[in-house]
Amino acid sequence: MHEMFSFSSLFSLTRLVRRAQQPQRVWPSSPDVHYILPSDAKEKQRLELQHSLLRRALCDGKSVLAPIILKPGDKVLDSGTGSGAWILSLAEEVPPSISLTAIDIQSNIFPRSFPKNVVFSIHSVTELPGVWTNSYSLANQRVLYAALTEPQWSAALSEIYRVLAPGGWVQIIEGSTISTHMGPYSEKIGNILGKLYAHKGLVIDVAKRLPDMLKREGFINVHSDTRALPLGAWADTDGLELRDNLVSVYSAMRGPIFETGGFGLVSSEREYDDLLDGLAKEWDNGGDIPASKDWTAMYAQKPAI
Repeated sequence: MHEMFSFSSLFSLTRLVRRAQQPQRVWPSSPDVHYILPSDAKEKQRLELQHSLLRRALCDGKSVLAPIILKPGDKVLDSGTGSGAWILSLAEEVPPSISLTAIDIQSNIFPRSFPKNVVFSIHSVTELPGVWTNSYSLANQRVLYAALTEPQWSAALSEIYRVLAPGGWVQIIEGSTISTHMGPYSEKIGNILGKLYAHKGLVIDVAKRLPDMLKREGFINVHSDTRALPLGAWADTDGLELRDNLVSVYSAMRGPIFETGGFGLVSSEREYDDLLDGLAKEWDNGGDIPASKDWTAMYAQKPAI
């Protein structure tokens, strides 16, 4: 997959059909789901490419960030797995005696084939099975800031705390909103996203709030590392891939944006496409304030009994 596709090829293809009618996207259908991105084959491809980028640029090539050495018999949970990219990467690094469980609210972008020690199942991150209490040595969750309301965040962290074994670890990666100081296009998309997140009840600054939220749930040894990842052609491969990923994300968000009439900030799909084109060029130019986006990686421990 990674040899055949890249963010750049995905973005280039998107721009070729930019003026054509947008293909129908598929969103999660549960009434409790506030996720503002689709759940379809195109999104599966984007998630897998995003995983590769974050693993390389944010996680220094590591799957496990928490200070834990997994041993035979341990169990790992990937909460909100999406396409399963993270759990499949981990499966290549650990022995088959380690049990790997991946859950999400829907299964339509789960992988079709996977190792025998990996199990995919449908569950909400806010309501994990009761029998999982005190079971997992490590839980992973990432990039749900476009998915969960504040009460859902509290529920998700409480559920992870419950299912972790005493002494177990959680690791979380979250993004942040785009800085509005990078130019007029960044300012406009930032304002649109602010309206969209508020309309959906989502927590746009959750990356900053998560360390305190983890402590309130009872976690200890909370560690948080925020990096400004470069954005745009000026930053070569990493900048190009992050640019194309974000433009793909914002293009996919047009559904919920135009369901509300564009919040009075954008009036047509053509205008929105022009905004995204201008946004990419603005980031590419670098300028006095080179474009970047903050990403935060954190981990925390459930106290041992």
